[in-house]
Amino acid sequence: MKIRTITTGIPLPFSPYQLQRAAKFNAASQTCFEANGYEVQTTRVSSQIWDEARDVETILKLESDAQALGIDFLNLGTILPEKRHTKTHLAHVADVIVQSETLFATVTLTTQSGNVIPEITESTANVIRQIAHQTDAGYGNLRFAALMNCPPNTPFFPAAYWHDTRTNFGIGWQAAGLVQHAFTDAPNLEVGLQNLKTVMEAEGQKIVALAETLAQEWGIKFVGIDVSPAPMGDESIAYAMEQQLPGYFGERGTLTVAAGLTRTLRSLDLPLCGYSGLMLPVLEDVGLGQRSEAGYFNLDSLLLYSSVCGTGLDTIPIPGDAATTQIAAILTDVAALSTQLNKPLSVRLFPVPGCNADCLTEFDSPYLTNTTVMQI
Repeated sequence: MKIRTITTGIPLPFSPYQLQRAAKFNAASQTCFEANGYEVQTTRVSSQIWDEARDVETILKLESDAQALGIDFLNLGTILPEKRHTKTHLAHVADVIVQSETLFATVTLTTQSGNVIPEITESTANVIRQIAHQTDAGYGNLRFAALMNCPPNTPFFPAAYWHDTRTNFGIGWQAAGLVQHAFTDAPNLEVGLQNLKTVMEAEGQKIVALAETLAQEWGIKFVGIDVSPAPMGDESIAYAMEQQLPGYFGERGTLTVAAGLTRTLRSLDLPLCGYSGLMLPVLEDVGLGQRSEAGYFNLDSLLLYSSVCGTGLDTIPIPGDAATTQIAAILTDVAALSTQLNKPLSVRLFPVPGCNADCLTEFDSPYLTNTTVMQI
């Protein structure tokens, strides 16, 4: 069983004590889970720094502080709309991403009343373009996303941000392999989904037991598991779903399987956190990349699946010359779904400099696969 991330959330990463404690807890947690037979791919720290004015140099120093403690992934949190320093932070966030290698950040587009502010959306689209054209092949957008109605304390990056009364931690597993196992040879979708519920609850209860032991030993609150079956590379959610499809991912029936998966995930008798829904990260999943390259789905298909999925549009390669207005329109479409359906969604776009639609991406990264750039 693979654990994608153990993520510790802290109130203030600028506090050396909090950062040090999070690093020690992550190391102890990794040791504990590995001793019990789990592969722990990453440990991470999330926070929320955008409630006060911060200059770029102060923020960037966090990266070196975290790296000195062995923290490889640090999330700065989300820039919320209608806050005193929102415009200042929007002006800084692209520089923070471009000038760092391990810092993550997001912008939340939806207000508490369910509105979307056009100026914030346009600024966010500009940030995406800036990162694309100031990092190698636009790779920096791996560490930046737009959020809509996303809850705090999710373990998955880049959506993670801290909001609690104290330090906490959550777990995100990989688990696309569990879907593959549950669906293979199942006579129909309902049986496959029941298989999945059984195996996920059994695996989840073991993880929860270890997590609750750690929580008690360290006095750190356990917020739950994000049970989204996050794919990675050859462990593909597309291939897994195809075990219960009449054809390929993207053809008829895909929406039905996607809806069933998300419904099942949210019914699990486990302490859930974060998205706990279906993730379809095109650039992180070999199967999704292949089906996209073959033309079995497009951006409109993914928007449709977002109505029943967990995350929205994730790691989508788009033309490098995409205009701010085009990117903003994609953001507002997803935000409209999020507000209409009252569900958490997010958008992570990769404008690829020098590439038009149907051009093959050339990312050299352990975290990304390659596929064709999508038409927008």
